[in-house]
Amino acid sequence: AVPPRKAFHQPGYGDINQIIDLVNNLHRSIYHLIIFFLEKFTSSIMTKISISALTMALLVRRSDAACPGEITLGSDCSLEALETAIAGKCNTTQLFGEGVDAATAVQELCEYDAPLQFVEIQGTYQLDRRYFNGGGDIKDGENTFEIDIAKLQRFINNDMERKLIAWPEYAQKEEYNANNGYGENGYMTNFNIDPVAEKGSCKYNTAMCCYVESHSDNFVDNTDVCRHDLAASPQSNHIKAGWSVFSGDEPANCVGFTWKEGDVSDTYKGNTLFYASLYETATKGYMGNVPGAPLCACVEQMPVVTKADCVTSSGSDLTYKFSIDATTGEVSASHTVTMTYSDCGENDLSAQVKKLHAGSAIATDIDEYLVGDDCDITNAAYLHDEQLLVPKANNPFENLDGVEYEGLVWKQLFGEGIYFLPPDYDAEAADAEMRADLKACEATLGRQCLILRKCTSCTVDSHKEIVYKRLTDFNEFQEGISTDTTMDIPNLFMDQWRQNNNVMHVDYELYTSVSDALAKTGEWQAPDYNNNNNNYGFPRNSGPIVHIGNQWNSYKWGGGTAHEHGFFVEVPSATTSA
Repeated sequence: AVPPRKAFHQPGYGDINQIIDLVNNLHRSIYHLIIFFLEKFTSSIMTKISISALTMALLVRRSDAACPGEITLGSDCSLEALETAIAGKCNTTQLFGEGVDAATAVQELCEYDAPLQFVEIQGTYQLDRRYFNGGGDIKDGENTFEIDIAKLQRFINNDMERKLIAWPEYAQKEEYNANNGYGENGYMTNFNIDPVAEKGSCKYNTAMCCYVESHSDNFVDNTDVCRHDLAASPQSNHIKAGWSVFSGDEPANCVGFTWKEGDVSDTYKGNTLFYASLYETATKGYMGNVPGAPLCACVEQMPVVTKADCVTSSGSDLTYKFSIDATTGEVSASHTVTMTYSDCGENDLSAQVKKLHAGSAIATDIDEYLVGDDCDITNAAYLHDEQLLVPKANNPFENLDGVEYEGLVWKQLFGEGIYFLPPDYDAEAADAEMRADLKACEATLGRQCLILRKCTSCTVDSHKEIVYKRLTDFNEFQEGISTDTTMDIPNLFMDQWRQNNNVMHVDYELYTSVSDALAKTGEWQAPDYNNNNNNYGFPRNSGPIVHIGNQWNSYKWGGGTAHEHGFFVEVPSATTSA
């Protein structure tokens, strides 16, 4: 059920009982005015009680003292447990008063009064928000690390093993969430577990923290970071769309946990979140987020990694208690528990998810985020789907540097789509590098090195592989379109295929295969070029016998079919024939 509206009480701003006593001594004619100011005042403060529960606390009195001062519910905090506990002694109307919905009152007391609210550990929503997004006073503050974690350390020493911690929820988020598709709740965006929210983010019931640095020297690199979809965490990085791909060499430590509704893992998930996050920071010094990603969030918002450690928590002797103030009649809730924290059985988050959620889609879908040992394969598949970078794993041009194909060794120059590789951003440097690559064969072969365009998206067989064999020297460099005396070689092939110093059968030949180029047979006979400033690249509409359209590439325009292609240059070898 969606939680009701709530207000907050900030520790250090006065005892709420003092406020209650004050209001109870005022005439009922100013009651609504007091409530108005209380709601305004409490909108900025932290510890949760609901507005309706506060209202009840102000008005509810036991009419005949029939209900006991303390009511023990056992391990189940619910209306049913309460009714069982007070059977034969009093009823919920006597406990809460006429006109109060007992189910709502009990739900609010159980959710927001009985457990420790997550915000009470650090003290404010802003501290929690900044920490979970990778910043905050602990990482970026002016004080020493020891001073910044002092409050956390006191909680760890005194309360961590005897408090049930609620899942983080904040009054500051309620209006924003309701107006922006995040549901009728106060969840932080990183941990929005509302199942009916349009933009809820915890459908896998799994959360994770990934750290990249440590205050101390004991940092353990336990995973490789593969990539991150920046659009998955816009509230953390303030970026609408984009992606990052990582080499996997950057040190990172990821730890996470999972829960199942109705399971003990669900009851104590707030404790486990603390153990995976603030506890790791306070005891190990772990901090710092993967660039563009939150420090901690539901796994859907986190980077794709090879693996993550797994932690869990459980409680024993959990007992809920309702108490009635003898003076005011206010009903409050509390609990006692003994908590234990540990690694999961295999200390492997993926294995724990598959075990806990066996038979559900979660058990298989988690492989999208915890991908195993190799980032290269998953990154290749991801970027291929995005039509951006590297080829599929079964493509022979996955890595051409030093790889032999058609009897020659090749090096990639540039490409688009699955072969994406930009030339040097400095046009003169890109041209100089390509000239050097082409001339590298002259010493041993007496010719310039061959250029091969491999195009998997071209729709005509003759254009899936085209070999360019240069017969004359290129004109000197000048950036941009070719002239009678100058040439920008990368631009010639990428975007502006022209005839200047580039005449078929005079300056170059084209072939449909490497073997034809080496044997000097099957030269193409139908050249075509740009006659203006259009951005049609290689080979325009050239063909083996007649002109063939739309097989050209362009790095500035769309329309041609060669959107998945790569240009490669022959690497000289003493065994290669001329």
